[in-house]
Amino acid sequence: MNTQSNFWINDDSNIDVLTGELLGSGKDYHKITATLRAISNFVNIVTGENIPVTYSTKDESYTDGKQVVLSSNIKDKDFDPTVGLALHEGSHIKLTDFDVLENLICNPYVRIPRHILHTVANKLYPGDIDDKGNLTVGAESEAIKYILSKVKNLLNIVEDRRIDNFIYKSAPGYRGYYQAMYDKYFNSAAIDKGLKSSEARTEDWESYMFRLCNITNPNRDLTALKGLKQIWKVLDLKNISRLKTTADALVIAFLLFEIIESNISAEDYDGSGKGKGDDDSESNTDSQTNTDGMTGSGGGTPSNNQSKPKHQELSQPEKKRLEKAIQKQQDFTDGNIKKSNISKKDAKMIEATKASGAKTVDVGAGIVPHGWNRKGSEGTGCLVISNVNQLLVDSDMYQTVRRYSTDTTAETIQDGLRLGTQLGRKLQVRNDENSLTYNRLRKGNIDKRMIASLGFGNEQVFNQIFVDRFKPIDLHISIDASGSMYGEKWREAQKLAIAIAKAGSMVQNLNVVISYRSTEYVARKNTPAIFIAYDSKKDKISKIRKLFGYISCPGTTPEGLCFEAIIDSIQDATSTTESYFLNFSDGAPYFENRDINYFGKSAVKHTKQQVDKMKAKGIKILSYFISGNSMYRQSKDDFSTMYGTDAEFIDTTKLNQLAKSLNNKFLTK
Repeated sequence: MNTQSNFWINDDSNIDVLTGELLGSGKDYHKITATLRAISNFVNIVTGENIPVTYSTKDESYTDGKQVVLSSNIKDKDFDPTVGLALHEGSHIKLTDFDVLENLICNPYVRIPRHILHTVANKLYPGDIDDKGNLTVGAESEAIKYILSKVKNLLNIVEDRRIDNFIYKSAPGYRGYYQAMYDKYFNSAAIDKGLKSSEARTEDWESYMFRLCNITNPNRDLTALKGLKQIWKVLDLKNISRLKTTADALVIAFLLFEIIESNISAEDYDGSGKGKGDDDSESNTDSQTNTDGMTGSGGGTPSNNQSKPKHQELSQPEKKRLEKAIQKQQDFTDGNIKKSNISKKDAKMIEATKASGAKTVDVGAGIVPHGWNRKGSEGTGCLVISNVNQLLVDSDMYQTVRRYSTDTTAETIQDGLRLGTQLGRKLQVRNDENSLTYNRLRKGNIDKRMIASLGFGNEQVFNQIFVDRFKPIDLHISIDASGSMYGEKWREAQKLAIAIAKAGSMVQNLNVVISYRSTEYVARKNTPAIFIAYDSKKDKISKIRKLFGYISCPGTTPEGLCFEAIIDSIQDATSTTESYFLNFSDGAPYFENRDINYFGKSAVKHTKQQVDKMKAKGIKILSYFISGNSMYRQSKDDFSTMYGTDAEFIDTTKLNQLAKSLNNKFLTK
């Protein structure tokens, strides 16, 4: 992993950072999505714009001015340059006026200076002049095509320098990514050797573009071609910030075009922009840094009696490498970076992961299984799905939320909604408020009826109104989705959770969240997981009807690990708001993978720590052990240890009574 990204992204040697590809098989779509999200955050922070970052598909490109598109096949060594490239393209979207080039192409007779058009047309077609000395339409048309093809490339180069300077100076913390990008595209060994060699020293467009593209390279030689020093001065890279707009950059592009054209002589001109003469450019073997910071000859031009320096000739393999490096630069300048497309399946999975807000939270650090003589675990990742939705269901990525689940029946959902309607009618009293007015006070609001008595020395003409209302309640319901819950226990727990959600939807000040604790097999590793399936602050009750039938209970019991992953998202209690955490489970905490062994006393202790953290935030705990027909003594003791006096043991046949007791709690002011 590269140095810039080491500090913020977890390095897993089994997984490529962006592709999610494992050493064996399979993909970690959560890691892919997390990386996209991180790069997107970088782009949004630097540009101040909400610019989407996505992977390449067949119909997308970097240059649409609306989004940043990445290759779907980027290895660790390319990660930092990719971030730099994303920042570069994002800054184009923020700073580049794409209409400037569009207007130039659509209105060339207006946008191209007339003297440039006539000069080029005369050079291309010196005989195409009518009786009045005017160029023919055909000559001007061909000249326009020629000018546009060259100026477009020059504009891209100048504009790249302008926007990169803006971001480089305004966000210094991201310079490392830009440097990695420039190292990859502009400072390669092949380019360095090519700049110092005998290549590209003939006055033609290919040579000028190569030298101009690499004019920021420390190995530049401003004596390699006529006019390069003048180009350097016109660019004035130290003061590139003087160019405020893309239109300013276009002015410089036309100046560079004129300099280059003036150094390609008419007799050596073959119509394609390539000179045909031999190399008579200025050069100097003693290249050194000038006072203006550039690498060149020190400003001196060799006298006639000086012999021309000889530059190293490149071998055929070196020339091939140079050609590839130049093409890579050209692709970068044109915005045509080669990108690997993702498959439809991968695109679907990534989109579902993004839409669900999936992320991985590190949990369980330091846990040592009781009686094990070894150092504590470094922890493991817990999958948090913050928004179960139809895309997630259709992707069929998880066992806990899947298209063909039969664990939660339509009958269970209807029974829960029906019970919830009954509870909701009773809870509607929470919408009411009582007010009591106190009159004849010395402070408060003026009582208009008492104003007349002011003339008789009465100073007690104020009143105060005291409103008595129910405090808003934030209730988080967390359900154990382990395999042992399957059957009647699962159906009854679901029914009650749905009932409370329905009741909450009928009153104004009861917010309900429903989540499920489970385990998933992610990137060939067992992973604790928690799915937030309903949040009344953003979801309608119709979501329960539509999606809860897809929720199942396939996991183990990573109790405290899941609590730790979401504890910061559970609403704290305040002076004006109550907060409850309602837990349903039927066993002791248990989970294991290659990172952690989570069971026994150490898991019980860890879960108790998370419960204590919630209590410290003012959250009231309601924890119910669903026992069914039997209960192990050890499980009961562990449950009591974890939840203390907040632990209750109920039978599935008594869940209706539990609903009534919860109803009473919600009606207590």
